[in-house]
Amino acid sequence: MVDEGDEMRARSGQTSASPKPQPRFSVVTPAYNASATLAETVASVRAQTFANWELVIVDDGSTDGTLTLAQRLAADDPRIRVVTQANRGSGGAYNTAVREARSDLLVMLSADDVLLPEHLAAMDALVAGHPEASVFTCNGYYEYPDGSREPADPQAAWADPAQCTLAELLRACFYGVGAVFRRRVFDAVGGFREDIYAEDFLFWLLALAYGFSHDHTAQPLSVHRRDGVQKSARAIAMREADAVAIRAVIRSGLLGDDDLTAARSSLARLERNLVLRRSAHRMLGPVLAERLIGRIHRRRP
Repeated sequence: MVDEGDEMRARSGQTSASPKPQPRFSVVTPAYNASATLAETVASVRAQTFANWELVIVDDGSTDGTLTLAQRLAADDPRIRVVTQANRGSGGAYNTAVREARSDLLVMLSADDVLLPEHLAAMDALVAGHPEASVFTCNGYYEYPDGSREPADPQAAWADPAQCTLAELLRACFYGVGAVFRRRVFDAVGGFREDIYAEDFLFWLLALAYGFSHDHTAQPLSVHRRDGVQKSARAIAMREADAVAIRAVIRSGLLGDDDLTAARSSLARLERNLVLRRSAHRMLGPVLAERLIGRIHRRRP
């Protein structure tokens, strides 16, 4: 259970254990060769209408000017801290950031994504209104290189638009940009896997498999940048990572009969999708293949 006294003290920036101000939220940002986007990401955190936060940036062995830029940005705001390490991938950088963070509430933010100004204020209200929950998400936007945006509305497929079940998550990961989770989730799951691509899906699956509950606001509060060519090239890698995640949660022994059936069904669907995608990529190339697949999906009722 969440102690309401600790919750109120954290919201005001105080703790019972120490007079040193404690942030309500710790935004954790892995940064690898992110010099082109990091300044905008940091600016979006500094523009929050809710001011009681810290930002932990982990330079993950960058070979460009990311570390220098991060240190310059931190010099302008005492709420920003920078940690540097040898390259371990985004999972390893998230693990380091969480362990360095001071708050119980962790906010995931990649170095090429942005939070809209009301993000932390809205998430603060969501967390305060649902003390029983441990994972919190919002809607947002996908942004393309031409500046156009499309909404991310994952809750349309959920039975309850305010909450995603494990069976629903197994079918499709929720929009996770700016997702908030309690530290106890990180501790129970054991952090992020450092040896897989797109480690967040497995983290969320295990969180719900351990019994932590999820709450969601339909308010769009963040932006995820997408590059069309990059997205096409990653389509197979993303689905391969999803399959790895589902196999891992099946092996965890945490699933009941219904969720185990859902997991096996999702895995079979993913494996069929991978066979078709690999064939299409070989014949047409990744960009054309993904355009064609996207049109087919959009035509489906």
